[in-house]
Amino acid sequence: MLRAIEMTEPFLPSDQPRYAMGLGTPAQLVELVARGVDMFDCVLPTRVARNGTAFTRKGSISIKAGAYKADFRPIDEGCDCFACKHFTRAYLRHLLNVGEILGLRMLSVHNTRMFLKVMEDTRAAILTGSFAEFRKEFAANYVPTQKVLLARAAEADR
Repeated sequence: MLRAIEMTEPFLPSDQPRYAMGLGTPAQLVELVARGVDMFDCVLPTRVARNGTAFTRKGSISIKAGAYKADFRPIDEGCDCFACKHFTRAYLRHLLNVGEILGLRMLSVHNTRMFLKVMEDTRAAILTGSFAEFRKEFAANYVPTQKVLLARAAEADR
């Protein structure tokens, strides 16, 4: 995906918005901005929420996992979304595991806010001239899920 953007971006008019449809984890959004993309839309925040996955500034986590059974922290420390202010990981895990739709809704709320916050911070870094530093720090702190790491390893073996 990033290589395709790198190869096509030079051919796009520099005075027009550049739109990437249906792309991006939080880390990919930052990398896409670095490659000249201006706008995004993506179902990923709500799609993965339906499977019990939440995005955080450090990567994604599966709230349905047993590790969160007694975890009374918010989904993401410091997040200002409704879900993080009012629900714990343990309670959301319970909701997801009993099939209560509120769990899915709250993960969707959180994931959507998380994506918006990443873009707000990206925009602020661009305006202050600190985007390169922001990008480096974001990439250093964002750890992809195990699935992503396995897929990258498999791709590297080809």
